[in-house]
Amino acid sequence: MESSICILIVLMCTLVVTTAQVASKSIVHFCDPNRSGSCGYQGVCMKRRTGNRCKCPRGYMGVQCKRPCQDVYLSCKRWKEEDRCNWARPILPFFEDNCALTCGRCQSLGRKLALALPPILEPISWMIGKWQTETTSSEHFPVSMSGPYHEVFDVSISEVPMFDRPPVNISVTATTRTGDVSREVGFMTGKPFLEDTGFIEFNKPTNGSDQVAIEMVSNTGLITIEEGILQNNEIRLELKYIKSIFGPSHPTNIKMAKRSFQLLNSNTLLERAIVEDSWGRVRKWSKRYVKTVDYLSIF
Repeated sequence: MESSICILIVLMCTLVVTTAQVASKSIVHFCDPNRSGSCGYQGVCMKRRTGNRCKCPRGYMGVQCKRPCQDVYLSCKRWKEEDRCNWARPILPFFEDNCALTCGRCQSLGRKLALALPPILEPISWMIGKWQTETTSSEHFPVSMSGPYHEVFDVSISEVPMFDRPPVNISVTATTRTGDVSREVGFMTGKPFLEDTGFIEFNKPTNGSDQVAIEMVSNTGLITIEEGILQNNEIRLELKYIKSIFGPSHPTNIKMAKRSFQLLNSNTLLERAIVEDSWGRVRKWSKRYVKTVDYLSIF
């Protein structure tokens, strides 16, 4: 009798855990068949179990059918030889998304970008380009300049050889009128909220903000990692990690930093920032960039 009661209790506990925690299977849709223009003017949104995708007119591919037909990864031909275009199709859309030309999902008209933009990075495509600004103050992230400066903020597409989370490259060069130069290089990447990471997630909400991260290293000796969220055409970031090669007591170190980038129009980018230095002093500023080169329109 006691054994039966113990078994019953175990079964009840198992039932409670099972009903309380539901494994979530996330699917990223690139289009909505119920929304007009979801795939541009001529594309058609196709419902698929692994995520809705656009059937694009000849020469185009991707989200809203606005990118020229080409492969993203350098390994696409090898993957086709391994027949991944076919056997992986019912499981995940990765190979068709990133090897659209090789896998026969689109047909090229001979026009292509120097480097293809991975479809998963389409939500941050509005930041891609060369941006410039001229300031009237010395405020600068992460370390202030010695005076007003000219800055080139360059966000470009990165080459992706094989399996890896694709990034976009970032370089920032600020030059004062007296010749002082600050240089930063690094990358930015994003993760759609609903992207399946390969790990089992329980009770995951159906809606949320996409995630963004930026990692940079500068000639000031600082390494920084910022993380944040993407909402529409705005990225909001918070400093999560900072390290100086000169040690924690160096004046270039900062305690806290938050900043955002917002697209005001197709050619204007607004940065807002708030920084607390190692002495507890707080600096706030904003500046506007003008786009001088659009890498997504150079074929």
